[in-house]
Amino acid sequence: MAYKEKTCPKCGDKHTKRGEYCSRSCGNTRAHTKQSKKAISDAKKEWHATSETAAVVAHNYTSLGINKTPEPIAPPTKSPIKSNQFVQDGDLWTEV
Repeated sequence: MAYKEKTCPKCGDKHTKRGEYCSRSCGNTRAHTKQSKKAISDAKKEWHATSETAAVVAHNYTSLGINKTPEPIAPPTKSPIKSNQFVQDGDLWTEV
């Protein structure tokens, strides 16, 4: 199925593809206006406030620990080596 020939508004190449841009890289460079950003923001806020799916998404996000404060890690302590023990190649050995 061929489409009519168009000119890409970003790079100026002529193409017969679907849509107004010749490639994904040209299409992804569009800048959002303040009105479109506000519309997207309002729609997301409404979705988070009213959707049951949003509650599940928020629960999953929290349960992954992404927005939790991490618990502090205790500083490492050295345990003294007993008289019948020695360390070789990073392993602790005990003499019998």
